[in-house]
Amino acid sequence: MSQALGGRRGAVFSVRMTQDERARLYEAYRASDGPRAFGPWLVWLASQAAGLLPRQRGSTAAPTRRGNTAAITPAAVLPLTPPPAPPVRRRVILDLCAGSGAWSEPYKRAGYRVVRVTLPRFDVRTWVPPAARVWGVLAAPPCDQFSLARNGGARTPRDFVRGLEVVCACLRIILLTRPRWWALENPVGHLSKWLGTPRDVFEPCDFGDPWTKRTALWGDFSKPTHGPFVKPIAGKLRLAKSPAERARTPPGFARAFFKANP
Repeated sequence: MSQALGGRRGAVFSVRMTQDERARLYEAYRASDGPRAFGPWLVWLASQAAGLLPRQRGSTAAPTRRGNTAAITPAAVLPLTPPPAPPVRRRVILDLCAGSGAWSEPYKRAGYRVVRVTLPRFDVRTWVPPAARVWGVLAAPPCDQFSLARNGGARTPRDFVRGLEVVCACLRIILLTRPRWWALENPVGHLSKWLGTPRDVFEPCDFGDPWTKRTALWGDFSKPTHGPFVKPIAGKLRLAKSPAERARTPPGFARAFFKANP
């Protein structure tokens, strides 16, 4: 049926399904080439089942029509099955603002095709992603303009516009490549003003690395299981020899993230 809302009209589809069917539907959504937002994707898929768009190859679902509307059942919506995952050697991982590459190192060791985009060779703001299907994206834009550690100690004021240039460049690449999963990390700070509540927050000592650096993660990914928990060594991060060393992704977290998002 159609429904008016605020002067606009649109199609409304009613779908009843079990929890198992809902889970299968969500997996199909993650694996398909339709819209990347779940709501628009449901409308797109229901339109396919109703014959308003070409039906997916291999689908035998026959919608029931009543006038200008179609009754969409789970059987009509769920014939899509996720395509088989490509072998590991063909899974492309983009490591944006990679620095030392510590976050993507577990993927590289496991045989994934890891592309590290970092200065001075590559500038994420002008870098063009590959045409190949991207499996996952890791993004670690510089935190110097967003970190709370800058409070009171910096000689120059914050430049959020400068910092957001890199953040937006990372999000642009994620939007263009439409990976199976993606994650963007930054120390807990002012970036939440633009990206909202993070999906996860962790300390390195939550994954076996004995220091603290409260870090936020945004994105569409499976949360890594925290542990083993260890007692942090006071001031260990301050003893780092360089800013690059202090910014290095904790190896325990990198291994846990890889395990949760293969």
